[in-house]
Amino acid sequence: MVFSMSCEDLEERPVGVLAPEGLFQTVSELQSGVNGGYYLLAREEFYGRKLSLALLVRSDMCGIGDPGTATRRHACDLMQMEQDNGLVNAFWPMGYKILAAANTVINAKDVVSGTEEEINPVVAEAYFLRAYVHYVYVRLFGEIIYMNGEPLEDPYAVSQSSVPEIYAGIISDLEFAKTWLVDVPADRSHPGKAAAYGMLASVYMTKATSEAAEGGDWQSAFDNAKHVIDNEGQYGVALDNDYYDIFAPDYTSSEVLFKLNMIANDNHNITPGELGGSNAGTDQMTSITGPRGDERFEALNAAAAGWSAIVPELSVYEKWDGRDYRKAVSLDTAITYQGIPDYPFTEWDNISQNVARPAIAKYFRAVGEAGLRTGTAQGASLRDSNVKPIILRYAEVLLIAAEAAVELGNNDLAVQYVNRVRARARNAAGAGDAKYPPSPIPADHAGGITIAEIMEERRLELAFEGVRWYDIARRQMGNVFTGAAPALEDRDFDPAVDYLWPKYYVDVDLLPGLSQNTGYEGL
Repeated sequence: MVFSMSCEDLEERPVGVLAPEGLFQTVSELQSGVNGGYYLLAREEFYGRKLSLALLVRSDMCGIGDPGTATRRHACDLMQMEQDNGLVNAFWPMGYKILAAANTVINAKDVVSGTEEEINPVVAEAYFLRAYVHYVYVRLFGEIIYMNGEPLEDPYAVSQSSVPEIYAGIISDLEFAKTWLVDVPADRSHPGKAAAYGMLASVYMTKATSEAAEGGDWQSAFDNAKHVIDNEGQYGVALDNDYYDIFAPDYTSSEVLFKLNMIANDNHNITPGELGGSNAGTDQMTSITGPRGDERFEALNAAAAGWSAIVPELSVYEKWDGRDYRKAVSLDTAITYQGIPDYPFTEWDNISQNVARPAIAKYFRAVGEAGLRTGTAQGASLRDSNVKPIILRYAEVLLIAAEAAVELGNNDLAVQYVNRVRARARNAAGAGDAKYPPSPIPADHAGGITIAEIMEERRLELAFEGVRWYDIARRQMGNVFTGAAPALEDRDFDPAVDYLWPKYYVDVDLLPGLSQNTGYEGL
């Protein structure tokens, strides 16, 4: 088993080999190894900020709100990424550390004391993690070095795998996971069977889209999604009554299939980057997306203002029917500024480092607490938040089933699944209240639904959850970047280059078997 944590380490120190039995001897120790993988997944370098930020700003729904924000973010937004982009530089190596952690657990499964029934459900979590990271990377980068856990006699001799080979590995891992994961996990920061089946449905959907000319395996996408739908009760899965509740930091949701367990920390005397420090497993998208200058939550925390680094495109606000409750949940349009309540977003350009755009509300505004950690420790900021980023939820599984059903010619079933999502969207605040009374919008779809309409439903239902870019790439919808005014910036989208991102240049330089993606060589 290779103990090196990422390819970049090759230049720093020799690769060591440690036998699995030297790390884990019991099932509980094996679980600790899996938990280490979750911790890395939640790091600032990965889903705590760098990857999640990049996915948002790369889509057609967001842009840069603070013109003085880091150049690497502007480059990702404007389709001007180069091979040394700082976002990729951070999350690429962290992803391979997560893969190393997962492989360490997987390689130890045969040396740990315990029965198959005790060991395999824990190892299945590691397979799920390994599948998820590879799934992120194959969609962003195409051909990558697939880490299957086998010992590397010469790490410099590794070669990137083809996209079909990578998908085969992902599918194999998720097949193991869906067999052995528990029906209902103790909490949704651990995957259960519904998460594995749902992720597998997503994988088959993406794979089938890219293989459209060959027909694609839409049946497998549909079958795995429908398995979750048909076993809602067994897996403890349901659409939450109130769309708003899904994004509450401390709400126990039946809709969330897999999320990250971000835990904010008051102690800012800890060095950033250390366990519990400000760059550890704590959400930072709250500060990135929150409105600058906001005074609404100062009673809870004196640092309760965001940075307005990423904001929605104005067209998102203007084209979204105001009677759709999801718009009110997803967008923040008024703050308290200099003592003035309900200060409208149209005036926010009067605030330094800000623009007249609404804010993304799914992170910052959660349940009236702005996702804040408690306390007012010296140096406190919104950098550390308790918001739990959602990786997969049941509404997306329903929409995967709907998309696959259309591709398979079963339009009636597709409409049924879409209308379930729309019915919940009309259920403002559960039974409705004075501020958000029940609405007829979005109305049930009458029939004859198209793929374009399902893409639009996904765009609104899953707004600002890191899904939109993947949809643009898999459906080759680069045209959304043209004529999308009023946009924050003009994006020069090149379909020959921009559907893939640049691979981490250090590994490309070190490893002869890893080649840079077209259009990024030498940049």
